[in-house]
Amino acid sequence: MLFTKYGQCMRFHVSDVRSMGRISRGVIGMNIMDGDSIIAMQLVSQGESVMIVSENGLGKCTLISEFPVHHRGGKGVKCYKITEKTGNLVGVKAVEKDDEVMLINTEGTIIRIRVADTALSSRITSGVKLINLSENERVASIAKVRKEVLIEEAEAQEREGSEDGTL
Repeated sequence: MLFTKYGQCMRFHVSDVRSMGRISRGVIGMNIMDGDSIIAMQLVSQGESVMIVSENGLGKCTLISEFPVHHRGGKGVKCYKITEKTGNLVGVKAVEKDDEVMLINTEGTIIRIRVADTALSSRITSGVKLINLSENERVASIAKVRKEVLIEEAEAQEREGSEDGTL
């Protein structure tokens, strides 16, 4: 799946992209409008839904199954309702319900949210407010928290609990 900053998405089979040599230019994955750019590429195997976040701190989760499969090279389908309130898209991550995502703003503030706390929304909605931003701040990026990190944190908390006699 390819995503653009103006809210378009293109889902196609990997078999539509033929193997090429290292120095080749490749093939067109998605035909985009002037001024638009690809902001993310996610594999369906990475999660059952996608978390989509806009620059003004709004976001949503949408099931990948809501995105129709097309052949590569098309314009795609609308995946997010872009308005002045939402701003353009800044990031997309394929996620599962038990995942966590970090949002990073332009001032360096990072918040961590659970995907389970974000309601599933349909393909052409704007979502809900995920982060409070001041007037000059924007969301700069999003990152999915790796499950290995969560396991290490749980083990560290367990060790701390056993050191002070609590479990």
